[in-house]
Order: sequence, then C-alpha cells, then structure tokens
Amino acid sequence: MASAAGEEPALTSPALASTNLTPMVVGGKTVPPQPRAGFRVLPYLQKPAATEMTINWFTELGTDAEITVTGPGLPAAGASATIEGVQNPVNAYQEAELSLGDFDNGRGLVVPQGEWIRADEPFKYTHTVTGLTAGADYTYRVVVDGYAHDAGFSASPSFGEGFTEPLHIIAYSDSETDPKGRVTQREWEQTAGLAAGSEPRPQQGSAWDTTFGGGVRNGTYAVNYMLTEDQAMKLNNEIIAEQEPDLLLLAGDLVERGSSQSHWDEFFRYFAGDNGHLLDSVPLITSLGNHEVYGYGTADDRSLVVRSRMEYNQYFDTFGSSNPHALDAYHRVDYGPVTVISVDSTNGSPDSTEATTSAAEGSVGDDSTLTPEQYGTDTQGVFTLEEYERDFHVAIDEGWIGADAEPDQPSFHPGSEQYVWFEEQLKDASSKGQSIVVQWHHVAYSNGVHGTTMGNDFSDTQPGTPMRVLTPLLEQYGVSTVISGHDEMFEASYVDEAGDGTGIWHWDVGVASDGLRGEKMVQLPDGSYEPYRFNTASDWMAHLDEPELWATGADGVQQLVSGGKHYGHLDIWIEPYTGAALSSGVTPAATMTMTPVAVFPTLDANYELLSVERREMVSGQRVTYLDAQGAVMDANAAAVPAPTPTPTPTASAEPTTSPEPTTPAVDGSAASDSTTDAATSASSTDSLADTGTPVNVVGMLGLALVAMAAGGGLFLWRRRANA
Repeated sequence: MASAAGEEPALTSPALASTNLTPMVVGGKTVPPQPRAGFRVLPYLQKPAATEMTINWFTELGTDAEITVTGPGLPAAGASATIEGVQNPVNAYQEAELSLGDFDNGRGLVVPQGEWIRADEPFKYTHTVTGLTAGADYTYRVVVDGYAHDAGFSASPSFGEGFTEPLHIIAYSDSETDPKGRVTQREWEQTAGLAAGSEPRPQQGSAWDTTFGGGVRNGTYAVNYMLTEDQAMKLNNEIIAEQEPDLLLLAGDLVERGSSQSHWDEFFRYFAGDNGHLLDSVPLITSLGNHEVYGYGTADDRSLVVRSRMEYNQYFDTFGSSNPHALDAYHRVDYGPVTVISVDSTNGSPDSTEATTSAAEGSVGDDSTLTPEQYGTDTQGVFTLEEYERDFHVAIDEGWIGADAEPDQPSFHPGSEQYVWFEEQLKDASSKGQSIVVQWHHVAYSNGVHGTTMGNDFSDTQPGTPMRVLTPLLEQYGVSTVISGHDEMFEASYVDEAGDGTGIWHWDVGVASDGLRGEKMVQLPDGSYEPYRFNTASDWMAHLDEPELWATGADGVQQLVSGGKHYGHLDIWIEPYTGAALSSGVTPAATMTMTPVAVFPTLDANYELLSVERREMVSGQRVTYLDAQGAVMDANAAAVPAPTPTPTPTASAEPTTSPEPTTPAVDGSAASDSTTDAATSASSTDSLADTGTPVNVVGMLGLALVAMAAGGGLFLWRRRANA
C-alpha cells in the first residue's frame, strides 16, 4: 500500500523504541517516561481461520487507530474500521520492576537501570476482520498518530478438504524473555560425547571462558554459550521469518515472569517490535507454561499468580472453549486439514508436593515399570488451586477483569472441565478427518531435569509426567505429535502404548532463547555424576546425537565446527504424498516431516559474532504417514531401505564458518536403548520411507549421511517453494 501524505513508517514510532537511553531514576526507582506517539507493539495476528483473522496492537497515547484490510471477498477499497484503544491496569509496572538496578554480566555487557522501562499502562487495540476467502492472501494497513504499518497474511485453507497443499508449521518453547537477557549468556553443558577427531572442549581459563564466562554444573565446569538470550531470540526469529511458515506454535514459558510488564515488553520487542515483527504476517498459537503463573508470591498471597494469568489473557486472544470462565487457558485452531489443540498444563489436581506424595506414587529407576498412579497428579508443587481461587478476587478488585469473572485456573485430569473439553475436541477433529497436533508446556516424556516424577528417588517439583494421563486419549484419537518444552533440551520421544505402530511423537522444543540443558544427572556416593535416563521412550536428543566437533584454525583460534546443542526450533512440513504405495500396499495421503533446526553462530578470531546459519539436525528428523482421514498410519507398513555404507568423515584442521553451542537453564535443576529412526526426506517417495518407529540401522553417522544425501534436494526445493 502506498503511504498517505504525512504518514511515517511504523518502525520509526517513538513509542516502539524498546531502549530508553535517558532513563530517570529518583530515589532508586525508575520513573516511567511520558507516553509517546505511534505503535508500542506492532500489529500481530491471532485466531487464524478460513473466514476471519484477529489483529492486535498497542499504543501509549490511546489515539483512535484506522485499519484497512484488502483482498478477495472484501470491498474494492478495502474493509476499513476505526478502533479505540483500551487500557488495562494489569499492564502497569510494579514497584519491584521499577526498583531494579543495572544489569551487568561482569564481562562488559551492562544495561543501566531503567533503560527497559517505557510509558506506563499502554492501550490495547483489537480488530477481527471477517468475510475472508479460505486460502486467499490479504494486505492490511494500520495507522495511528500518523504512523502506518503495512503487512499481509493468508486466510486459513478450507476446513475438511484434505491434504491438497503443503502446510508449514514452526514450533518452539521457552523464550522466557526478560530485560536481563540482554546481558545473559547461559552455561553450556557439553554434549554426551565429542565427535570423532574433535579437540577437547574449551575449559576454564581458556580464551572462550575469558570471553563468555562459565560455571560449575553437575560437578563439572561448563563454559557459557556465545549468544546472549537477547541475541538468541532475535536471531531465531529472523531465521524463522525467512522460512515464511503458515503457523507459529509457542508451547509456554513465553516470558520469564508472567506477572512483570517489563518481561512482556521484552517479548514483543522480538515478535512485534523494534527487534523483529514476525507476528504481523504469521499467526501465533500459544499455551501457558509455568512461567505464565509466576511469580508465585507466598502461601498467604497468590495474587501474583493471578496477575500472571491476567497478563497472558490481556495479550493473547483465542477461540477459547465451551467453558468461558477458563478464558484463554485452552483452545483449538483448525487450519485447513490440521487441528491444533492447546492444553493448559500449569496445575493438576489434586494438588501435590514432593512432601505430600503417597507411598503408592513412589518409584525407583527409569519409567519402564511406571504405573499411572506413579505419574503423579500435579505439575508444580508451589501453589494450590484453593490458594488461587481464594485470591482471584484481586483480579476483579484491581480491574484486570470483569466483575462477573470466575477463577480460570484449570486441571487436566479425567473428570475435569478441561479434560472433558479436550476429549470432545479430539473426537470431533478425528471424525472430520483432521490431522491433530497438540501442544502443552510440561513435556510428558523427558530425560531432562523435570523428567522424573515427584515420587521418584530422584524427584522433581515441576514434573511433566502427570501429563501422561492424557496418553490414552492421544492414541485413541490418532494424534500425530505433541509439542512441549519445559526441559529446554531438544528431545524426541516415541510413545506407542497400544503397540499398533500408530504412536505419537512427543517433542521438547524448549530452545527458543532461554536455557540449553543437558540430560538429568544424578550424584553417586563417590561424588561423581552420571545420566539418570528416566525416559525409555526417548528416541533422539541433541545432547546425545549431535556430538560437538571442535578444531583450531590457522589463526590459532579454537572454534566449534559442527554439532552441539543450540537455540532453534522444530520445522514441521505436512505435505501431500506423491510416492508409491507402502510395503503394505496402502498409499498414504500425506507425510508429516519434523526436523529440528539449530541456529548456528559463526564467530571471528576475537569471538565476535559474524552471523548465524540455519542448520537442520538430520539425525533428529522424524516422519509420520497420515491417511486420508488425518490419522497416523501403521509405521511398520513403511519400507525401510538399507543404508549404503559411507566412509566416516574426519575432522578438518580448518573450522567451517559455523559453530554450535549449548546452555543449561537457570530455573530447572536420559536416553534409551532405542535406535535412531532413519531420517528421510518429506518429498514422500516410498524409496525413502521412514517407519516412524525405532528401527535398527547401521549407526547414527552413516544414517545421517544417507539422510543428507537423500533429503538434500528436498530441503532446497522447500526453500525455493517457500521463497
């Protein structure tokens, strides 16, 4: 759209500036600046559908805004509307936020007090445009205070028409944004092993350690990752934006502290602000994580938990559920042949803590003999539902929500409102031939620090195992994959309790921009540590399957050449199947190809960041076949080719220009014998069919090389097709 006379680009809005270089601090407290003109948060997309789309944005002045949407089915001049901004006191800064001092990492990165504080209590604008044509492209313009933002989106494909076009979804979790992330470089545990030919990893006192720092974790010194959390979020989103996905999933822990307005400011800085605006063209589907019910406050006052949920509800609009008092806790989106269901995993019932677990919930060792009673009932042992309901009145008293509101904190166990709603949605989507993707925060199957139960000998206070109570429903209704986070590892687990070959992939994709943890380690009597490896369903972990390769170049500087745990995301392509019938004689309707992607940093000789590149971790690629009804097909029906032996590569003395790292998480704190699946291309050719279940192959390295040789052309085609 052409700019009207006198209109300025939205990116030049004074209110959009997320850094205040002249903060005013009086008596140790930052004074929020006066409201400024233009956009505080750029337009971002919510509630995608075939016939409608919701667009939200924020300003500081509260001036009326104009929006015009143009495209098929709308008036020739566009559908225009004047939108009023509305304030909500939940968006005000708290005393504790305004009293925070400088952020200093001790290695030269400093953010002075108050640089991240903006005008108080911004105004929210929301507009739902209707009358869209399924699958059509639209452009829109929003103008406020003389600043204009232009963007575009595509309406969802038609519901119930099957797999006719490729669909691209990107998923991650645990962004946990926080102004302190501007100076925070996380500790980075070494992968379980180093690649053949690798030099030892940089140690304490090395040039790497001097530059980035480090610390002791599990009895071993680990150097820090080379990117700050701030850099990681910005660069991760830049790579995602280049891929132009249809949908973006964020499975909880969006911010570090859900009750802090400055942490939400930081979130939108990357997603709809001056550090990126991915969401003006890609709809975001979220679920709540434990950090969206944090800070916790005290047992006598849980109003901060209430405030956290109210902040989340203020920013995100969903189709909700049949239980309106639950607000945006759990919800469903139908996007063409795919249904995405988001579940709230933040509190189970009955409430439980490590101290109150019963003897019947006790377990020793891994989960191979774990019973449903031993899963536990609660995913956090801090606050109780009774405490939340007791203090919910604060939301009404403070004007964060209407006077007729009821407590919105749900449970997920059988018999609960959310469970009943969830089963209804699964049944409905399955009956209509939809491929079902589910997301919730607390990963149910994990080798990470939160992988064990509250009753285990090596227990955890924030376990994901209680979510396993939903596994029978997932299998009954043919769910293809579950997206989670929480353990911040990058792990894939294959769960097929029925043993019928139509199992479910559970992904921990908590690598958006916070921690980069390794697996759970336990201390032995002699003081040493070993991996616990509780999760026998684990099929792939970056920690195990992406060994680091270090080498020193001609300049005498040691660099990471390949491998390692990095920030990144899961790339999901759902594409019509065009290959031959499987060995069973049945021809799939589509494939779902899930590929973990690393954001791999390249450093110069002074360890300054040069660039990042998108690296597909082929060792972790997994493929599921879908029938015409969207259901997962029997994986054992797929033909698995024998891999061609390939010479093992050796390390080059000269590092490539791309390195990969790892960082454990601050808020938290094993792999199984199952073999790695044959990574295959999603071009859906039968000669490269992946079974979707663990298959014996000739070793990870040979397998990865076969997959790269077979799938490289596919990845290039995808980029071209998506350009």
